[in-house]
Amino acid sequence: MNDIVCATRGGAGSRAVQLAAIDLAQRTGNPLVFIYVVSPGMLSQEESALQDVIRDELIWLGKALLVVAEKRARDAGLKADTVILLGNVQDEICRYLTENRASILLLGAPRGTTAELAGEDAVKQFADRIYENSGVEVQIVRPEDES
Repeated sequence: MNDIVCATRGGAGSRAVQLAAIDLAQRTGNPLVFIYVVSPGMLSQEESALQDVIRDELIWLGKALLVVAEKRARDAGLKADTVILLGNVQDEICRYLTENRASILLLGAPRGTTAELAGEDAVKQFADRIYENSGVEVQIVRPEDES
């Protein structure tokens, strides 16, 4: 059985996608993995002196968010693995999906975003690029979809 991978980042979109991933894992019996990507390369040159400190803080934040996700899975009777990746978000997600032969990636969209027509939705574009580079199905979950 291939993993269900759930990218998490915090906020309402992450709560909704975590619950959707837990539901999918319960229905399929596939293993569940929550991932968090730290991308410190987004800092400007002036901020580079702080890069190590900021990276460490982002890793700490990621660990805290993953503990919450893991607890949600445990409360639903599931065991979930957690992984923190470091680097470009899209590249690291694609690498992880490919190396681990994942069956699906679930992404949470920020609250208030909508699936727009004509490809204007940035989350959809991001999902499409991940699919194109990894071949792994990507499902977008919006907070408004949460029941």
